[in-house]
Amino acid sequence: MGLAASQAKLLSLTCRISDNELRAQSLTAAKMALANQTSEASREYLKALNTSEFVYRTYDDNGDKVYTKLTGAQLSTYAPLKNQYALINPQGQVLVSELDAANYEDSANINEFLAKYGVDAIETGETRTVKNPAYDVAYEDWKKKYDEWMSRKPEEKIKIIDKEAWDEPITVETSSDLYQKFLDAAQDCFYNAAGSNPMSGYKNHTNCWMHVLTEFLGQGPHQPSNGDPPFELYPCIGDWKWEWNCTSHGKAIGPDGTYQYDDGELDIYSEIRKKSYTTPCSGDVIPNGVETVTTSYGTVEVGGPPSDPNMSIYQRAVDLLWEYHDDYELHNGVGGNARPDHLMQFFYWVEHDLKQISGETKIVHHPEESHMVDNPEYEEWKKEEPPKPDIDPTKEEKIYEYSDKDKAQWYVNLWHRMNGASDDKDGTETTTKTTSSTEVYSYGVKTTKTTDTVTRNRWDILEDGLMNSQDWLKYALESGAVTLERVNFADPTEEGTGIRKAQWTSIIYSNALDISEQTDEAAIARAEAKYQQKTREIENKDKQYDSMLKLLDTEHNALQQEYETTKTVISKNTERTIKIYQA
Repeated sequence: MGLAASQAKLLSLTCRISDNELRAQSLTAAKMALANQTSEASREYLKALNTSEFVYRTYDDNGDKVYTKLTGAQLSTYAPLKNQYALINPQGQVLVSELDAANYEDSANINEFLAKYGVDAIETGETRTVKNPAYDVAYEDWKKKYDEWMSRKPEEKIKIIDKEAWDEPITVETSSDLYQKFLDAAQDCFYNAAGSNPMSGYKNHTNCWMHVLTEFLGQGPHQPSNGDPPFELYPCIGDWKWEWNCTSHGKAIGPDGTYQYDDGELDIYSEIRKKSYTTPCSGDVIPNGVETVTTSYGTVEVGGPPSDPNMSIYQRAVDLLWEYHDDYELHNGVGGNARPDHLMQFFYWVEHDLKQISGETKIVHHPEESHMVDNPEYEEWKKEEPPKPDIDPTKEEKIYEYSDKDKAQWYVNLWHRMNGASDDKDGTETTTKTTSSTEVYSYGVKTTKTTDTVTRNRWDILEDGLMNSQDWLKYALESGAVTLERVNFADPTEEGTGIRKAQWTSIIYSNALDISEQTDEAAIARAEAKYQQKTREIENKDKQYDSMLKLLDTEHNALQQEYETTKTVISKNTERTIKIYQA
């Protein structure tokens, strides 16, 4: 063989060996990929072994337990001997099927709604008196308008000066010591609150200071500045000797917003109260937070956060009474022992805020000949008084019997959860959301509350695809996307109807006896069959790859041997050629 031919053959062998090695590497990589596929098949199988599903327990006509896959449709569809549940979204709305929503929208009242499900309402000829929901709505609307109207109340009488008697105006200092009048009017209360009256027999500080504030504020509604609803003050009823004990033995301010007070000093306080509406608080800052003040009623400690100079003295008194009214002990002659920090804030209001109310400077005319006349603004204001609702608080309602009492009960419960208490359609509810913002001033921190009103349906639609999905409901319950409510019944039944009074109550799904979790045997069987099939496929491919690698190995050895032989031939030919030329 010539040198050139040998070199060409060597190059060809080199290419074939390289190709052989590349194919072997590809087969080896494919075998490794089979190992990964085996691991993935194992993971899927193990995952299936841990798969569970929610099942729902009901009863058949014989009273035997029946377990079905849990879906929204299973929960919401009526069946005899079945507990009633509902799905609730984070907004508190009940989630209903598309059919239930359509039936509700197409019904003007509860009987029309029941008729959609084949339940007939039969009149008994009897009626009952029930609360009229329309009255509550109308009253709330009137109350808002009334409160706004009262906030604009002007003076009923105004002073008219005789023009002919006027002289040049002069500035005078008045010394109407309203502060002292205030102390005189509630002298005993101040002695008791200060703990300094040797005649009273009280050794501890007492909550008499709340009695002082109720006397000062007087009869009527009072609105706290923090946005809470107004509370109402009522005069005491009874003989004079019992008026002192009226506050402690009567009603203290509570959730109903009522508080009784002794109205014997109402005339004395009226002048002080009138000026407190327009006189701002002092905003004084007490060094170190507490100071000792000697007063006509005793030596007291004054302290607490400074009052807001943008707030009236009257408003600060309202806020103090409302802020600490829970301290008052009912059936205690002095209201119980006062908290020292609360008492110091009261004395701050007296000695810093109220004390400003006495002296004032004003411009007068001399000689002052005047008389009081009706205020035209007051008369116009009176004409704007909102009329009270012309709706009866109660109404007469017919009593019905139902053709299928069990089925009627189910859909009566659903109607009231979607609609509210009324038997006539009113599926909306109004909710309020309060947000707070804080501003920092030199005299302290001021918090402002804003209340937003939102009106929405008590219900929402869950589309049929999700309503019938077992997987979605399991995920929604476990993740908290929805919660459960269950119907609880209270006896007795509504007379003549067979319909029991029901209440929807929140329940954790894991505490619902009708709902349980069990292994999904069908899913495990499917996963096992898939795993076995996948394993067989992988094993067959692995055997094929092993056979191909053996063939490549045999071919590789033969090529390598031929490659070495060709290299030897080329080497000898090269040596021979060199010797020829050297000779």
